[in-house]
Amino acid sequence: MNPFMNRQAISNPEATQVAVQFLWNGRVQGIGLRPAVACWARELGLAGSICNTSAGVQLRVEGPAQLVARFEEELESHLPTEAVLETRERQPIECEALRSFEILESDEDGPLRTEVPRDRAVCPACLEELTDPADRRFQYPFISCTDCGPRYSLIRSMPYERRQTGMAEFGMCAECAAEYESAADRRFHAQTIACSECGPRVWCTDSRGREIVVDQAAIQAAAQALKQGQIVGLRGLGGYQFLADARSDAAVQKLRELKQRPAKPLAVMVSSLAEARTLAILNDTEEQELCSPAAPIVLLRARRDAGLSCDLNSGLQTVGVMLPTTPLHALLLNACEFPLVVTSANREGEPIACQADQIDAGLRAGADLWLEHDRPIERPIDDSVVRVMAGQSVTIRLARGLAPLPLPIAFDEPLIATGGQQKSAFAFCNGKQSVLGPHMGELECLPACERYLEQLQSLQSLYDFAPAGLVCDQHPDYFTTQWAERVGIPLEKVQHHYAHILAGMLEQGWLDRKVLGVALDGTGWGTDQTIWGGEFLLSTATEYERVGRLRPFALPGGEQAIREPWRIAVMLVAQSLGEQAALMLGTEVEPAEPLLRIGKSSRLSPLTSSAGRLFDGVAMLILGCRHSGFEGQPAMLLEATCDYSETGAYEMPIHEGELRELDWRPAVTQIWEDRRRGVSPGRMAMRFHRGLARAIARFGSFYSQLPVVLGGGVFQNRCLVELLAEEFAQSGQELGLPGRIPPNDGGLAAGQLALAIARREGRDTIRCV
Repeated sequence: MNPFMNRQAISNPEATQVAVQFLWNGRVQGIGLRPAVACWARELGLAGSICNTSAGVQLRVEGPAQLVARFEEELESHLPTEAVLETRERQPIECEALRSFEILESDEDGPLRTEVPRDRAVCPACLEELTDPADRRFQYPFISCTDCGPRYSLIRSMPYERRQTGMAEFGMCAECAAEYESAADRRFHAQTIACSECGPRVWCTDSRGREIVVDQAAIQAAAQALKQGQIVGLRGLGGYQFLADARSDAAVQKLRELKQRPAKPLAVMVSSLAEARTLAILNDTEEQELCSPAAPIVLLRARRDAGLSCDLNSGLQTVGVMLPTTPLHALLLNACEFPLVVTSANREGEPIACQADQIDAGLRAGADLWLEHDRPIERPIDDSVVRVMAGQSVTIRLARGLAPLPLPIAFDEPLIATGGQQKSAFAFCNGKQSVLGPHMGELECLPACERYLEQLQSLQSLYDFAPAGLVCDQHPDYFTTQWAERVGIPLEKVQHHYAHILAGMLEQGWLDRKVLGVALDGTGWGTDQTIWGGEFLLSTATEYERVGRLRPFALPGGEQAIREPWRIAVMLVAQSLGEQAALMLGTEVEPAEPLLRIGKSSRLSPLTSSAGRLFDGVAMLILGCRHSGFEGQPAMLLEATCDYSETGAYEMPIHEGELRELDWRPAVTQIWEDRRRGVSPGRMAMRFHRGLARAIARFGSFYSQLPVVLGGGVFQNRCLVELLAEEFAQSGQELGLPGRIPPNDGGLAAGQLALAIARREGRDTIRCV
């Protein structure tokens, strides 16, 4: 007799017996759903089974009709909080006189219909056990449960079962096996279950790769090195990382030199939310993001008295903060008792390494100590980055914990969208579901391009499909475009900024509507052979019309102007106030006369309507940013300077013509005059941001009956986004703010895929599923 059989069922064996089968799709695997459902069914004394399949989760339950009905009615309240049932199929089946309820494994293959589970940061319950001397997993660096631990980075194939992950290499000891089988244990069917007797282990090596110490001594050795200001290499959840004392200028500078990352901000990991509050000012939404199972890096307003190295985020008012992503990180933080810089162990622009033999010899020698482990990393993945703007979370980098991201569109033909060149990520439809893949990084070197193709092939295998068509950017020099052209299957090309707007429409669920898209970024190939980046596009799911732009200006020296914003500033001043003023500006930097000559050559100085480059030039005028250490640095510094008490705005009129043009020249003229009058940089920066926001809102009013969608990397700027939210709230016009799909080039592939699906369906609009 089933020991879980309900007394009511026992006392009434003649009760009508029924059997029902369910198929659930969505976020249903890797979150503890099967054990939760099994416990509820057993509590009611029902028989049946539940298993993961390529289609989601299949559940069979049978027993007295009254109890089966109760099981269904109260089931939602017994599911894990992370569960999302996107589709539900239910059908009655024949009773089989089963006597128990079992969790089964499935060998089903075919195109994957359900979500691939994402990595989950160590949960509070495991952290409590980790620090409890009485617990048998005390200080075990790979403690996990049904609520936390590696998922995506550990999966070899689906459905999600231990034998199809990297944990297959570790057989369970008797105690772990007993916990795994016990419905009363919180590790009931936890696929990553392990302990110090049977699971992965850690050890330390020196810079030459020689093993020094193992287990707890290795963690203590790494902590001691960090206390001494040394650099520690760590094999993390999704790849190798560098760690350093976040308070030490010397350690941070050494780390920057090792990574060849002279200026780009570095993220900080702290042990708790309370410690995060000592470093930054957080609102409720930011706290929720920080403490979520995804545990991303959250960009926060930094406190001035936080005690962090000034070299972490020089000139910025923000700091990237995250909580421990793994028990190993938590143990190091507890041992050090100070915040740690945590960043990928690679040179800037190169892919994250996940195997020891992928680490460059120079990087290997540059770190003082390496903390290794033997749990496999099946899929390399970086840390996610989010920023809260206008009250909602915006993804800056879609990676660990957030990717792969399901997209609410589907088509029965397998497709791949290749994305862009910077912040690259691909998207695909396998004929059953659509997905935006994780951040791949910049495709500027051979190893990065190889990693992109390797991961694309890996996810094709995981989701079990071969593409029937490709879609890519129109830029002829992008690696993703060139690769797509060589594959030899049907290819469609999408204009860069239109893809940004499509991604925003997909984010809002507005693919069935016509919108005014505002696409502001640094660079994108325009259909008129100029460089776009400040575009207003009337858009549907299948076509667009360019109806406006920022007034174009020259980029003297092309790519060189992006690295040296003073060149852009000279051209802005020349157009706004004349060449004499531009020559005067040149006396502050370098002689402007040769630059003005270059600026008249269309071959040497391409035209652009780029908002990102406008920000660069204005940052030079207001802050003196002669050089850019990384993409977007001048704009970030300009935003950081904004004085929020300033209510004024620079003028940016809109001129009628074949295309409406947003004219920045009056704003540059006013900046020039404010410089002469000694107005503070903070007030000038805010006037520029507010002026641009008002001009965009004014442009929107020409199409007041349409919703407005924002897209492009410029909308990573919190000040600008929140000013726009205020402007549109006053006008009442609908505004679609960025969200989980990155507004930068990391979201391009989602927009490309949406277009490909819409055109194949042969409709101007498509409804999100």
